[in-house]
Amino acid sequence: MPDKNQSIFIRQSSGLVREVSPWASFFATFGLVTGGVPILIVSWLYLAPGANWTLSYLITLLPTLGMSFLFYIASISTPRSGGDYVFNARGSHPLIGFVNYWALWIAFALSLGLYSYLGGQWFAYLFTGIGLFYGSSTLINLGNFFTTTLGSVIIGIIILAISAVVASVGRYGWTFVFTTGIVSIITTIVTFVALGTIHPSQFYSALSSFTGVKDAYSDVVNTATSNGLTFVSPTTGALLAIPVVWYYYVWYNLPASWSGEMRRVKYNSLLGIVGAILFVAIYYILFTDLNLNAFGERFLTSWSYISSNSLNNTIYNDLSGIGTFTPFFALLVNHSIILYIIMWIAFWLPNFYSQPPLLISLTRYLFAWAFDRIMPERLANVNERFHIPLEATITSIIVGTIGLLLYAYVPTISIVDVTVVFEISYGIFALTTALMPFIRKDFFDKAVAVKTKIGKIPLISLIGFPVFGFLLYALYITWGNPVLLPINFPTILSLGIIYASGIIIYVISYIFNTRKGIQIDLIFKEIPPE
Repeated sequence: MPDKNQSIFIRQSSGLVREVSPWASFFATFGLVTGGVPILIVSWLYLAPGANWTLSYLITLLPTLGMSFLFYIASISTPRSGGDYVFNARGSHPLIGFVNYWALWIAFALSLGLYSYLGGQWFAYLFTGIGLFYGSSTLINLGNFFTTTLGSVIIGIIILAISAVVASVGRYGWTFVFTTGIVSIITTIVTFVALGTIHPSQFYSALSSFTGVKDAYSDVVNTATSNGLTFVSPTTGALLAIPVVWYYYVWYNLPASWSGEMRRVKYNSLLGIVGAILFVAIYYILFTDLNLNAFGERFLTSWSYISSNSLNNTIYNDLSGIGTFTPFFALLVNHSIILYIIMWIAFWLPNFYSQPPLLISLTRYLFAWAFDRIMPERLANVNERFHIPLEATITSIIVGTIGLLLYAYVPTISIVDVTVVFEISYGIFALTTALMPFIRKDFFDKAVAVKTKIGKIPLISLIGFPVFGFLLYALYITWGNPVLLPINFPTILSLGIIYASGIIIYVISYIFNTRKGIQIDLIFKEIPPE
């Protein structure tokens, strides 16, 4: 008898090879989650002034671990390209699964363009910091160039080009991710040791000496507090910080997108999703505490407040080129350019090497949609030499480049906030997974790898419902926040376009396949072939 899968899917096998190691997935997740976040952590300290940040990280870790466990279940239950999408589409309804991940894909694609565009800022920190330290106008001007549109576009295109090459060479690309991940961890350890040797009094003395302001600490803190900054109790601050910390943790679902190419998929997914999130939590706690202990909580919080609100402060004005890049503060104390560069690498490298895995994830979702006959079949074509979906990779690169140019030359797009898409999409995934044992019992019984029940309630439901409730709460308390989740007409319009376009694409594909005699409903009753 002919293989049933062969008749409904475009071919009998994916053509992809399981060549992604567990540690490559782990380091990819570390880069994807933490890339760029250290700057945000310092920049957003004023959103919860006086917070017990360790407590906030630990509180938010609980629902984050619950959500990461659900993605882990998805990746081992449907270990295919776009594994979490495959799981979501078959565990709820094809339309819900596709539209949910179409929105997520758009958000990730725009992020690929945005973070490539912002890549120039890292070189601005590097050269401006060294220039300020040595009093070199040439280096300062070079740093300023990387903050211009032209400088940012040049660096962004270079980053996209390197990412395209890394994402296109199969296992060699994953070796690159593993190697750069190791370098990132080593430089981070050096950074943490260096921060641990600094006492606030040393820093305040060095800052006063460098700027010529007698009491630099008081000058910065007084500017902030006299302009509205108010410190709260540590516990109150920890609760205020929860929405911020939740955002720091996101993007850990992406390893599920390449679960079809994982070696030892159960261990790989556990390490690459759940294990990586635990490691990230430790990293965030150490990074935040070491910076606060080295430079002073009140000083750094005040500095972030001045930076965000563009307040007039002599010291900040003189050092505005380095913003909230704290390795420069360490440089003022230890006077070591080599150590400054190592610390810069620790900040910059995760942001850089996470771009290829992000690009790979985008291609794997396109590949999965092509296999499900929602997207053109060509997007599932696999290059025989490197075992990658070449057309899907080219498409993702083009979309990323368009995103880069939009952020550079269409200022309006910068006020469109896609953070809401992450909250909505994660929430939909949590809710539909929790409901799955009741509304898609056949799929739950046949495919879900963990069927454990406590009493009569499946474990995934006991985890999914509270996680959904947490995300609903996080969305509610951050909705309209001008910093965390600015909701404006362009954002509302873009959300409407994103979700409406997903519905339209699905309906068109359904009609097109029906006319060809293909029952698309049958596709979503089966798991795609390996």
